[in-house]
Amino acid sequence: MATETNNVEGSAAARLLQQHAENPLRVTVEDVPDEDLKSPSAADAPEKSSWGQTVSTKAAGKQPARDSGSLDTQSHEAFPELGVPKAAASKSNISPIWGGAKGGANGKANGTSWSANGTPRTSTPASGVSTPTGVPPSMSIPGRNVEAVVLEQQYILPRNQLKRPIPDIVKDINRKSRAVISMVPGPNGHLKFEATGPQDKAQQALRDLVQQIGSKTTVRVPIPQSARAHIIGKQGSTIKSIQEKSGAKIQLPKVDESAGNVDDDDDAIIDVIVEGNAISAAVARNEINKIAGERSANVNTKLKSIPIEFYPFIAGPNNRLASALEAEHGVQVRVPPHQPWSASVPQVPAAGQRPAFAAPSNDNYIQLAGERAAVQSARAAIERQVQELQNQLLLDQVEIRQGTHQFIIGDRGIPNEDFFADTNCVVVLPSTPGVDTVTVIGRADDVNAGLEKAMDLATQVHTSVFDVARHHRIASGGAPAYSRDISRYLRQRKEIERLEKLYQIHINTPFSEGIVSPWELYAREGKNALKAQKEMSSIINSHPPSRLATVPVDPFFHSYLRSDVRPTVQNDFGVNLIVPDATEGDIPVLLVYEGATTPEEAYQVPQKAPTAAELAQFQRGLSDARKHILEILNHQEQVSTETLEVPVKYQEKLRRFIKKEQDATTRAAGDIPVRVSVRGTTVTFRGPASSVESLSKKAAVFVEQEKEDEKERGFILKFDFPQKFANHLIGKGGSHINELREKFDVDIQVQNGEVELKGPKAKSDRAKAHIASLARQWADETNHTLKIEPKYHRELIGAQGSQIHRLQNRYGVHINFPKTAKPGKDDESVADAASEAGKPRKQQGPDEVTIRGPKKGADEARDEIYSLYQYLKDNSFTASVGVQQKQLPSLIGSGGAGMDELRQTTGAKIDIPNDRNEAPGAIVEILIKGTKAQVAAAKKIIEEKKAVFDETVTKTVEVDRKWHKNLIGPGGSTLRDIVIKAGGPEDRRLQARTIQFPKQDTDGNSIRIEGRHDVVDKIIASINAVVSERASQVTDTVEVPVEKHRSLIGRGGEAKRQLESQLGVSIDIPRQGSGLTAVKLVGQPANVEKAKEHISSIIKEQQGETIQVPLKYHHAISDNGQFFRKLRNEHKVTVDHAGHAVPSKPKPSTTRASNGALPLITDDVEAAADAHSWTIVDTASTEDGEIPWVLKGNTDNIEKAKRAITAALDQAQKNSTIGYLILPDPSTYRHVIGQGGSKVNSIRKQSGCKINVPRDQARDEAIEILGSKEGCEKAKELILQAVRDGQAGRRE
Repeated sequence: MATETNNVEGSAAARLLQQHAENPLRVTVEDVPDEDLKSPSAADAPEKSSWGQTVSTKAAGKQPARDSGSLDTQSHEAFPELGVPKAAASKSNISPIWGGAKGGANGKANGTSWSANGTPRTSTPASGVSTPTGVPPSMSIPGRNVEAVVLEQQYILPRNQLKRPIPDIVKDINRKSRAVISMVPGPNGHLKFEATGPQDKAQQALRDLVQQIGSKTTVRVPIPQSARAHIIGKQGSTIKSIQEKSGAKIQLPKVDESAGNVDDDDDAIIDVIVEGNAISAAVARNEINKIAGERSANVNTKLKSIPIEFYPFIAGPNNRLASALEAEHGVQVRVPPHQPWSASVPQVPAAGQRPAFAAPSNDNYIQLAGERAAVQSARAAIERQVQELQNQLLLDQVEIRQGTHQFIIGDRGIPNEDFFADTNCVVVLPSTPGVDTVTVIGRADDVNAGLEKAMDLATQVHTSVFDVARHHRIASGGAPAYSRDISRYLRQRKEIERLEKLYQIHINTPFSEGIVSPWELYAREGKNALKAQKEMSSIINSHPPSRLATVPVDPFFHSYLRSDVRPTVQNDFGVNLIVPDATEGDIPVLLVYEGATTPEEAYQVPQKAPTAAELAQFQRGLSDARKHILEILNHQEQVSTETLEVPVKYQEKLRRFIKKEQDATTRAAGDIPVRVSVRGTTVTFRGPASSVESLSKKAAVFVEQEKEDEKERGFILKFDFPQKFANHLIGKGGSHINELREKFDVDIQVQNGEVELKGPKAKSDRAKAHIASLARQWADETNHTLKIEPKYHRELIGAQGSQIHRLQNRYGVHINFPKTAKPGKDDESVADAASEAGKPRKQQGPDEVTIRGPKKGADEARDEIYSLYQYLKDNSFTASVGVQQKQLPSLIGSGGAGMDELRQTTGAKIDIPNDRNEAPGAIVEILIKGTKAQVAAAKKIIEEKKAVFDETVTKTVEVDRKWHKNLIGPGGSTLRDIVIKAGGPEDRRLQARTIQFPKQDTDGNSIRIEGRHDVVDKIIASINAVVSERASQVTDTVEVPVEKHRSLIGRGGEAKRQLESQLGVSIDIPRQGSGLTAVKLVGQPANVEKAKEHISSIIKEQQGETIQVPLKYHHAISDNGQFFRKLRNEHKVTVDHAGHAVPSKPKPSTTRASNGALPLITDDVEAAADAHSWTIVDTASTEDGEIPWVLKGNTDNIEKAKRAITAALDQAQKNSTIGYLILPDPSTYRHVIGQGGSKVNSIRKQSGCKINVPRDQARDEAIEILGSKEGCEKAKELILQAVRDGQAGRRE
């Protein structure tokens, strides 16, 4: 059934208003008096009321003129509501659905009722005084109500379609309901039904009746498109509620279906389709109109048909006309500013015709916002103004060199608004290169003035030319090609843009194939053009043709070169790659040599002519880069092109198929994807031959399959689906059902426990199988609600939901934590979700966490979350300690070391807030978290440090800088002693904070002391004492021979430190090699004198005695220094040689190789024992002369040392021989040593020789025997015998 409308010109909103004005809502369902309270005059009337044939004039005026052949969907008589008084309908387009016959406050019934003679009475006035009818007023008993409905014959099912006769149906409902229905036949097959009883029961009884006897009706309800989202409601809640309340089925057009034929602003009209019986359709229609009326009071409209050239005329100079329009109509008017630059040049009309102006092609429209009626009024005013402009405006054109256009309008010209204010004309300038036509649009009296203004502005410019070819006339590709390439390069490097800004000029670089076109320079001041030309000459000279090269490349590879090859060529070869844009046509790729650059440095275009060496370098770099690019391209497949004819309706599906196919194949393999373009019904594939062939074949198969599927689009498959899973199937905002539609290419609708699939049978079967499997999966779903304190939610969720995502992925469940309640937006819904999303969700408590999913996964996820929850409870004890903000650096430590140590020590988590307060006494709360013991330990430590810090004071003491070094002491020793003795910290890091000296590069003598009050006072006292003591010190020297300095210093300075501590002075000994003998003593006078005496006595004791030892026996006696150590350890006597050189030590051969052939290892033990190498060497030196041995020590010890030296000298004179014994098997050396060295010691005693058995026998070392010649021979025999005995014992 179609809605009857008049053909009214104007906007869609105006037509909707006209419809409602011509077909206002009317009510025919009336209130009737209670049958139990009939008036006396009505008692004589027939038992059943008859239908009156006449109505009053007022009532008749309310009846609409209808065409019997069509259905008026706005008619309340055709679609009645139960119990709606007509008075209400006359006041508003929105009427209550239900009404009753209850009396008003004065006891009189409001509304109309059927009179005893069958004539409907007129509506009562607002006062409640009714028109006299000759009968007393009716009364209403509380709890008793009469509801009535009138049905025309066309809305009643034919008799053959009724399951039972209507009277039987009425009796059945009366038997089951607490209301009583009576039926009154009327003319033309009309039936009137009255229900008596409680209001809700009476209304329900009539609904049940109409549900059984009423015919199905389809109604179209026109609404503004802006009200669509409000009709749907959040996730379909509103439309679901209307459907449940009315019993009608409501369908809204999808956005993509209505987008092609309606505007996208608030003024667009769409039709809502309502299906149901007479009552349900009327109820649903009224609810929809009510929402539309409430939600569409304010509108936002775009005027899309107005040419942009009209905008300045509509807005007026300085927007005066638009402001006046706003004030007059009370709306907001936005007129976009006119843009003078246009890609197309307006066409001059033929003689006698008006110019044609096109509507804007972009989204740059005039917008109106405000109340609907005001917007419509303002729109009408603008449309009238547009019509006037269509009849008034003319255009004229003039050819002006394009380079000067920018001096007409723009940054270098005048503002567009000023041009319009001066001339009352708009100017249109071409943006297409090479077009010089300037167009001026205005009224007949203004156009000439506008042209004059444009020409004046353009001719006030200095014009000059710059011949690029003059600098390099001999170019390999010709002068025109060089001019083109150098301009491309300079524009890519934004060098021309820089020159234009620097000199306030415009540079035009025209190009014509085969023709040398000079560059054009336009400037307000001629000298700026001259300056620019000078710099341009330097740039051109620095870029000769040899610095540029070109490579012809198929445009298909341009994007690949730009993204993948260009960075490599720049880094590896120092060549900049300029790839043509799509707008530049078929020109080659340009290569320009720039040299090595770093990413950190912006490249500066050179302005110096290159040398011969540089020119050669250019050629090498360009040649290598060109070769590299050609090698890459030669490895690519040949580019081919194929086309496919595809009807428009399949192109979007084909586009999605191609994208999915290339993502899975070409792009996944890192290859260059095929480029696909569409023009009309022709789809073009261009790319590597194999890829094009494969993709085009797949696309052809896909399109053919779509054509076959199109034949089955009418196939419908319905099956039952659990209603409780409908929301799951639809998904949030319809996301899931839309995904399934796209996946299976079928339309899917969910309604009242049934899924309807519409599409090809095979695809519908696959979709059905998938949806059925989802139902089975959801049927296994289990829901758990966990009670978890909100304070643990954040940690359970994890950073950015990481913890929950892990659990959801592991167990295949959905875990939902409570969120802060936020009001929903009506427009978040979709029409597809309308039928199932109406039920409100259960409110989730703030301490409730829900888990939904398969039973096994849900149970495991629940157990793991509870485990994590318990862990957090056990480890989530917290405490806070407030500390002064200025204490934080000491708590945190250098690089966070102090806080890290505290965390490691206690195991607690400690958080210090980042926010800082600038107040001097600001307190910062440190949060501690962990187990109970960890929190307690960390809190205790921080509170102890806090107590120390709170007691901390800072004082300064003035000390002359000359004493600072003394206070610090060697390595800070004096400073440490002062701090520790005062009770300060032992940690060196804290000690540095306790006493702070001024820096070397600063002035002042102040020493800053920080710590507890008592500690600071003690440190200051110690400093003062040290300074006082140092101030009273004296300095003296004592002469000490250079050779005695070492004895004063001692090993590692130990002797010096002992003397300083013992004597209470500071001792400064001259550096070694300086030749100075004065040792400086600093201290108290008494201590200095005491130290001088003590050092003098030490020197005197250490004068020593010198004895002469023959040079040839020096090494024999010293025994590699062991004899000197023996004297020092046993007799406290040291030996030096008074500066004399020690004689060189003889170097006998000690290796096996020195004696020629080595003894062989054999299996014969006797032979092995006798096989050896033996060498005798006389150790007595042939060097004549003596060497002094200076003995230092006390007198008694020196005498003892002298006796020991004499004995050693006698022994050395006897031990003048050394023997080297080498055995064939190094493993036999152990027999020489014996257990614990017993055997070698026995040999030493028997032979009177010194014997040295090497530790590492594997290195071919010999056994050394030192003694007399006879003793050495004897020792050798004893050693060989020991070896034979050892091997014999091992054999046994």
